[in-house]
Amino acid sequence: MKILDMIKMCLQNLTRRKSRTILTVLGVVVGCCAIVTMMSIGFGVQNSQQIMLEGMGDLTLIQVYSSGRKDSKLDDAAIKKFQNIANVDVALGKSQLNNVNMTVYAGDNDRYEMQWVQVVGINKEAMEKFGFQLIEGSYPKNSFEVLAGQYTAYNLQDSMRPDGNNTISRWDYMYSYDPNTGMMTENDSSALPDPYMQLNGQTLKLELYSYDNPDSKKYQDIKVTGIVKEDYNKDYATSEGLIFFTSDLQALYKMFYPSADQNKMEYSEIYVKAKDISQVADIESAIKKLGYSTYSMESVRKPLEEEARKQQMMLGGLGAVSLFVAALGITNTMIMSISERTREIGVMKALGCFLGNIRTVFLMEAGFIGLIGGFIGSILSFFISVGMNVFTNEAAKSMQITDIGSLWTMITTAMDPANSPMSIVPLWLYGFAILFSICIGLGSGFYPANKAVHISAMEAIKRE
Repeated sequence: MKILDMIKMCLQNLTRRKSRTILTVLGVVVGCCAIVTMMSIGFGVQNSQQIMLEGMGDLTLIQVYSSGRKDSKLDDAAIKKFQNIANVDVALGKSQLNNVNMTVYAGDNDRYEMQWVQVVGINKEAMEKFGFQLIEGSYPKNSFEVLAGQYTAYNLQDSMRPDGNNTISRWDYMYSYDPNTGMMTENDSSALPDPYMQLNGQTLKLELYSYDNPDSKKYQDIKVTGIVKEDYNKDYATSEGLIFFTSDLQALYKMFYPSADQNKMEYSEIYVKAKDISQVADIESAIKKLGYSTYSMESVRKPLEEEARKQQMMLGGLGAVSLFVAALGITNTMIMSISERTREIGVMKALGCFLGNIRTVFLMEAGFIGLIGGFIGSILSFFISVGMNVFTNEAAKSMQITDIGSLWTMITTAMDPANSPMSIVPLWLYGFAILFSICIGLGSGFYPANKAVHISAMEAIKRE
């Protein structure tokens, strides 16, 4: 029997009892919808957790500290050891300007003054790989070129204004305090006024002195080449500080302590950046084996990931139960079909039809029921996912629908993973649901198909 003949016979048999076929397909639709919808909620939870963690900082960073042992110094030798660990993208040291005070002047005639500024030194060869997000400008290339934090300019005081009115307090604009609830609420960033001076491209003058000899002051000009986005996970200087090359901080320190040995310098901490988030745990383990203490977001991410996986398995299991119930319906439908077509099976055998062809016809019918149910269920689950996201997303709910374009904008806003949707359905899940439905159909039809091929031809022909 040709394959096209078997497909034609299969479709004829399914349409012979339309009501029974529709009800059986409906069971598969419900099961497929359940499994896709449940798993999509699990993916939505996982995505929301990922966004929350990313908001806390770079998930590929590992902070390394000395454990107090003699062989756990945070120096250049340690950086080389970390850099040689598999899948490490970059290892860099962070240094501070210890025992030296710094005042920053800007503008004509040193009009603007910054009496306090956070300073950090980063290895020149590793600064770009560290992953600072530049708001404007570029990375420094030459000595005494620096990056400024996103809000560093708001620390400038205007000497031409009276005390008390010579600064711009960004906190007063960024947050509002409600005395009734005692809560602080974040304002729209557009409410923040511009600082007295934009620092990007500006040349600043440093006035320095050591705490050992406050009367001996020295001066150094620096140039701001870029502004970095605030990221406390990388350093507080990204908010209100200046980021130097380590070599430049060492040069400033040697102005006051010329006998200091730069080759024996130790870093306050070392950061190791993994090439991928999945490699953080292995790299952290390797660093600990070298005798160092570490901290990374992996200690937070891993339990959350495990919890999300358990939720997905639980929700997917609930959906699978519905699909297995549908499998019983398919089995029942196929057994009923065999009972009604016993004489037909006997005639097929008497005409010399191969047993494999008879089995294939019944398996094909069961598979078609799974395919149709899986396909319809996947389409329906897409609309269910869209509905859940639209009704749970505040930005989408606030949109006015005036035409097809605005409706599409509302849907894409609700479905955007960056907006923490309740339900996320990756494309592969639709394919998996359809394939799983087909497998359920084939599995459910296996016993009835075997039963069909074992029917005696003579006995079958005698039946009315």
